[in-house]
Amino acid sequence: MDAKSGIVVYDYVDTFYCCMVEKDKWCEEMVTEHMLVYLCSGEMELISLEKRYHLKKGDAFFIKRNHLLRKIKQPSKNGEPFKGLFLQLKMPFLKKMLSEHQIIIPLVSNPGVSKATYMMLEKHSFLKGLFVSLEQYFDAQQYPSKELMEAKLKEAVFTLLQLKPDLGSVLFDFAEPWKIDLADFMNKNYKCDLSVEEFAHYTGRSLSSFKKDFSRIFNTTPSRWIVRKRLEEAKFLMDKYGEKPADVYLKVGFKNLSHFSTAFKKEFGFPPSVAMGSAVV
Repeated sequence: MDAKSGIVVYDYVDTFYCCMVEKDKWCEEMVTEHMLVYLCSGEMELISLEKRYHLKKGDAFFIKRNHLLRKIKQPSKNGEPFKGLFLQLKMPFLKKMLSEHQIIIPLVSNPGVSKATYMMLEKHSFLKGLFVSLEQYFDAQQYPSKELMEAKLKEAVFTLLQLKPDLGSVLFDFAEPWKIDLADFMNKNYKCDLSVEEFAHYTGRSLSSFKKDFSRIFNTTPSRWIVRKRLEEAKFLMDKYGEKPADVYLKVGFKNLSHFSTAFKKEFGFPPSVAMGSAVV
């Protein structure tokens, strides 16, 4: 939770999230688990390689695991702050659910469902009812018990299966990602808030294999390369566009301004405020 920055996030056992934003907030992240999202208020731009959606109050969408997304959370035009509910559907839970219930996974009639990074969901009373009940927990700050939380997760899955049966082939696909081009992946995703172990996972490698391949390609360690790439991108944004350090550090993947400023000065020999001052007006 960071109330000073106008951002408030409530998190219940790393599964239920409520995010409130008073001003525009840009972020880029790797979605590691399937996620169901509902906008209680405000607006959001959801951006992937293949699509761009503008979401408003009452919209709901599903995000597939192991994908990178860019999001811009912002108040509505009438000034209503952004408030979104995020529900993670994690693989261990889905495996358990599949083993405990007689869930029939239909043949996919729409190939686009399995290929899409995310998809909009039609407005439906079942979805609205689910999220209204979740919102009440966050508003009261009295979170559900473990048993009730599991019941809500099951309700979410069964609701998705009823509204979009083709999603069964996505929800219960437990295959791990194939080994992919490491250099291409890192150059596209270095700003993501991932550990080295998670970068290894998303390139389809063990940690030792990832480090070995990384050293061969980049001739340095993953941690050093990631920090330098983020700093170079930040310097570019400040040099060319005059962006402020306070606006840049989150964009390039740093968690706080102090760490960014220290790393920047160590890398370039001068504070980020100097780089900003060199921008062409």
